[in-house]
Order: sequence, then C-alpha cells, then structure tokens
Amino acid sequence: MKSKLFLSFFASFLLVQAYAQTPTNNPKADQILLSNGWSLSPAGRSLQLGDLPLNMELSPSNKLLAVTNNGQSTQSIQLIDPKSEKILDEKSINRAWYGLAFSADEKKLYVSGANDNIILIYPIINKKLGDADTIKLGKKWPNKISPTGITIDDKAQILYTVTKEDNSLYLIDLKSKKVSSKIELGAEAYDCILSPDQNILYISLWGADEVALLIRKAKK
Repeated sequence: MKSKLFLSFFASFLLVQAYAQTPTNNPKADQILLSNGWSLSPAGRSLQLGDLPLNMELSPSNKLLAVTNNGQSTQSIQLIDPKSEKILDEKSINRAWYGLAFSADEKKLYVSGANDNIILIYPIINKKLGDADTIKLGKKWPNKISPTGITIDDKAQILYTVTKEDNSLYLIDLKSKKVSSKIELGAEAYDCILSPDQNILYISLWGADEVALLIRKAKK
C-alpha cells in the first residue's frame, strides 16, 4: 500500500515538474520562464525589451518612451509608442549605462555612452532614431569616467551628467558640445535631476548613500 502511495505521489511530482518547464520567453504566453527555472504568470500586458533594461524615460508630451538596455549581450536603445504599445525603433549601441533624457521639443534623445566616456545625441525624425552625434567627456576606458544619469536645462542649453568612475558632475554646453565645468562629488553618482524651477540639481550619490544638492545662483 505504501509503495503504491509513493508511486502515485512520485508520478504527480513528475507531472508538476514537467508542467513547470513548459513556460517560454514569449511575452504573450500565460507563463514566463525565469533564469532559475521558476515561472511567473504576468499581470496585465507586456512588451519585450532587451537585455537588462536599466532605465526608461517618458518624453515631455508623453508620446514617446525611451528604454536603455545595458546587459552583457547586445546593448541597445529602444523608442516606444506608449499609447499603441509598439516599438518604433531600436539602435544597438557599443556601450550604455542608465542615462536618458529627451530635449524639451522631443527632437533629440541624449544617451549615456558609459565606459566609452561619451554622451550620444540621437535626432528623432518621424518617430525614428537618426545617426547619433557625440559629446566626448574624455578618452575611452581604461580612462575612468563613465557617465550615468543625465538631465537637461533646455533654456540654458546645459546638459548635466554624473559619473560612477571618477565620481564627478559634468556640465556640458550644448551649443559647443564641450565640457564647460567639472565638479568632484566624492562618491559614485547614479542619477541627477533638476527641480521644476531649474535652480536646484539633485544628485543621487550611489557610493555614499546620500543626495547632494547643487544650488544655482540666480541671475541679477
């Protein structure tokens, strides 16, 4: 009797195991297979992105959504229509890390070039990404800079970017596409964002568990 019960339990266990291995990576499937062999049943709808999407940025009009994929395989930038939930365009990128920012008129997308130590400027034309222009912060790796978060002051034509390798804030003149100033932060930085009145820059210091504030002087 015990052996029959054991065989019945073992057969049920095998069926459960077989069922657990049936999910796929198809975003429309009922279950999604995870890297550890477990599965999830997603709530709502999903859209397939790239490898390790670290950040997404919604444009000022809410009509465009940008995603940066920063994993070990192909790194890429995706442009998405959030209303139709469709990918409009995708560009592979040599290296990227977190930083994304739209211009106020949504004609440009600024992207961190990570250990290439650059900021890429993609023109947006008819909801497609054009060929990128480049702002150089310094020589490539092993020169340690690596920009992370980005924010834009369109009125003043200044791009702010923080870094995780030389622990600094860079101010870039968008008219000349040159670094105008560099401020040491003392710890790895992750992101930066301007206050609504553009007078305070908030900086997330990843390596210090702190938020730093840069207060801009008001013009007389």
